[in-house]
Amino acid sequence: MDFQGSINGGSTAVIKRYQVAATKATAGVPVLVPAPAAGSGVIVATTTSTAKAVGVTVDTSGTYVTAQQTDSADTARTVGVIINPGAIYSLKMNGGATEGTAMVLHTAVSGASDGLSFVSDVNTDSPELAGGTVFCLTGANAGRWNRCTSNSTTTMTFIRAWPSDVAAGDTFVVAPYFPPAGITIQLTTLLTQADASIAVGTGAAFKSVELLWDQNNGRTNSYVNAVLGNHVFAATLADS
Repeated sequence: MDFQGSINGGSTAVIKRYQVAATKATAGVPVLVPAPAAGSGVIVATTTSTAKAVGVTVDTSGTYVTAQQTDSADTARTVGVIINPGAIYSLKMNGGATEGTAMVLHTAVSGASDGLSFVSDVNTDSPELAGGTVFCLTGANAGRWNRCTSNSTTTMTFIRAWPSDVAAGDTFVVAPYFPPAGITIQLTTLLTQADASIAVGTGAAFKSVELLWDQNNGRTNSYVNAVLGNHVFAATLADS
């Protein structure tokens, strides 16, 4: 998970060091406040929960220890954390829980003459994609995006028409986000990227800010930029 640029109009990232409750071997992951009387420091988020987020780590902690050391060394282990509530993080979108998985490719079987729907060769309601963003990779609408407002098993429907008719063979990818709507992003197994294969409205507490699509490598090099929701140093983000 990469920190993107300045925060809140130009302020720099504020990094604080906190004790950890377990070895933090991976940088760039969200950490949380532990439950009362549970653990001796910040804990790592899960793929579906960033509740009471402190921020995102910038380094690793070293091996966590609890026993008194023979050389009387300090047993505390710490990790640096970006604590700005408005920090924007860039998460590569994946087609599964494993980093580097290509996003699912949707190929149009047919399209409506009014540009308001098309039939995909891939199931579009398992996971549920209504409310997500559809990006066109190839065809007359290549490089454009639209929000899917409803769907059946394979038909995706839109309120705003595509500029051109969707033709059989046109290809698309779908992200389960539509900035700034929604307050969830599911993380990949290593907690550093986004699992974009899940249903709209599921995942951990994030507010998506923007989607960055790669026209040439849209399935493997597209990103969702987002801020942490339910941050301990800010009010809880509201859904749209």
